[in-house]
Formats: sequence, structure tokens, C-alpha cells
Amino acid sequence: MDLTLYYMPGTRSERVRWALDELGLDYGIEKLDLFKGEGNRADYRAIHPLGQLPALLVDGQAMFESGAIVQWLAEATPGSRLAPPVDQPARRAFDQWMYFAATSLEAPAWEMMLHGNILPDEQAVKSIIPFATQQYQRALQVLDHALTGKDYLLGSDFSAADIMVGYLLPWFPEQLTECTVLPAYLDRLKQRPAYPGEPLQ
Repeated sequence: MDLTLYYMPGTRSERVRWALDELGLDYGIEKLDLFKGEGNRADYRAIHPLGQLPALLVDGQAMFESGAIVQWLAEATPGSRLAPPVDQPARRAFDQWMYFAATSLEAPAWEMMLHGNILPDEQAVKSIIPFATQQYQRALQVLDHALTGKDYLLGSDFSAADIMVGYLLPWFPEQLTECTVLPAYLDRLKQRPAYPGEPLQ
């Protein structure tokens, strides 16, 4: 299987990089700088029509959306332990946390990041930030409760759901101070050899 990851440090492409490395897969890297408008290149728009990251070429066929890519890799890679089989009870929890990460957790975090850190002041809507922060805290508390007494979201087994959640938690480390177990959970994730700590060169 020939794999090429379109990548920029700090973007959701880090999720895919993490999954690829956890699975021990060989892959190529194509770097894009979205801040320089490289996502708008015609050749890249043919791969990802929105010009966003990540995208993964699989034997020349393009795939985008980080959650979809991570889940596909977890299910399609022989010997993968990143996704429970669909006939196991743990699969229901797996699907739940995969979608929780992409919606309930990421949506308010993105509003906080976009309007607090990315957009210039004349475009940012600062009034959004308090409500988004409240929603993010609610999601963190749900995670904190779910992880009590567990190493990972599915118990003792690390999964792609931990990749989806774990990518987001370092965005706002100060938000973890009111949580009981999430700081230790994040530390546990960072200790994994495949954790994407340093940007790919």
C-alpha cells in the first residue's frame, strides 16, 4: 500500500501522522503551508477540494477528513489494534468517542482557537469565546469522568479514539487544571513513542 500524507505541523494532519506511526506504516510526506496559500494550488485542490489538511493518498486515491482517515487506517491495516471489531461491545464506546472528539470536543475548541488566536482582531468575534470555553469545559469534564480509573478511553487498550481526543488536549493546557485525571492521561499519551511531539522535517 503506497501512502502519502499531506502535512503541516500543528494541523489535524498530526492525527493521521500519529495513527500511521502507531501502526508502523511506511508513508511519504508532502508538506503544505496553508498560511502561504499553498492549499489553494490547483494540484492540491484536485486532492482536497477545500484546500485543507489533512489529505492522504492511498495508492493514488485521495482521502480527506482526519477522523475518517484515522478510522480507516485503524480498521484496514492488518494486525491493527486501534479499533475494536464491530461485533464487540467496546466498539460502541469506540464509535462514541471518535465522534465526540470530532464534534463535542473539537467544535468549541476550534471556536476558541479561531477567534482567540488565529483571526485578526478586525475579523475575530471575541464574544464567542466565553460560551465556547464553557462548552469546551463541559466536554472536558465528560472525558475526565469517563477516564477515571482507566488508562485510555476503552480501558487498558489504546485506540484511535485516544488519537482523536489526544490531539486536541494540548491546544489549551490551562483548561485541564480543573480536571482530575486528564492531565495524567495526556502525559500518558505523550509518552507513547508514536506521539507527534516534534514537527516532521
